Amino acid sequence: MTSAIDESAVVEELYRGSREDFLPTRASRVREARAAGDRDLAARLGALRKPTVGAWLVNQVVWRHPARIAELTSLASRLRSVHQHGDGEQIRAAGRERQALLRSLDAVVREVASGAGLRPGAETVNQVTATFQAALVDPAALRLVRSGRLAATVEQDADLMGLLPQMDTPAPVWPSRPAPPERPVRPAPTPAPPVVSPPVATPPPVVSAPPVAPAPPAPSKELVEAGRREQECAAARERAEEGLTAAQEHAARTREAADEARARFNRAREEHDAALAAIVVARAALTTADREVRAAHQAVVALRDR
Repeated sequence: MTSAIDESAVVEELYRGSREDFLPTRASRVREARAAGDRDLAARLGALRKPTVGAWLVNQVVWRHPARIAELTSLASRLRSVHQHGDGEQIRAAGRERQALLRSLDAVVREVASGAGLRPGAETVNQVTATFQAALVDPAALRLVRSGRLAATVEQDADLMGLLPQMDTPAPVWPSRPAPPERPVRPAPTPAPPVVSPPVATPPPVVSAPPVAPAPPAPSKELVEAGRREQECAAARERAEEGLTAAQEHAARTREAADEARARFNRAREEHDAALAAIVVARAALTTADREVRAAHQAVVALRDR
């Protein structure tokens, strides 16, 4: 059935809001979807992942500083064009502009983190920087960043699918716990009519006490096993997310080292080109000096022969 709940608005609310409020807000929206009778929507909302600290910071930059994201988008387009059609000077200029934008975004991220009372470590900062670097060179990563709905930071060479909630296909969920069946309540027995025994006086009617309600049935072994399995799967998912975070942090560190190596190589190449140019100038000067020495020598010889 079609629900009156706007799924896109709920997803935006979750990823735009406070990270601490993500889980309680998600649980509240899932209950609302179930109450509305849309179990498919409830399943999709329940499968949404809480963003990592790095992903949450990127999302906040998207929502709070759209002008920076517009600069990121524009520069990404220029970088692709320059690397395809530009010369060396244009490429170097675009690289300097890229570094300036990344530094600017880093300052914005630190401002957002400070306002939220967060003190992100070096690994988280590297993840955020790597995400913006990926957005500059990978159109798929740029689309993910601009959505403002990241659950995890992205890498240029990583599998970019699955980091946003899938709107089309509901995620599998455990079936809801069935309610215990209602037990019929036995009616109270009808009191027997009083027995008249002359000459004995009529005794008062005896009213039997109402039956005691039966205790609720104990949960079945299947239900207990299903609950235990659900907890194990949730713990396995948490471990998998921690492994993903660790792998992304390692990739960020290696990417930073590669960027530094490329920067050193570019500086060395520029210095080498400048040295080659200096050699050409020096050789030209040497040739000119040789000509002047020969001319001066010939003048001396001519004066001596007079």
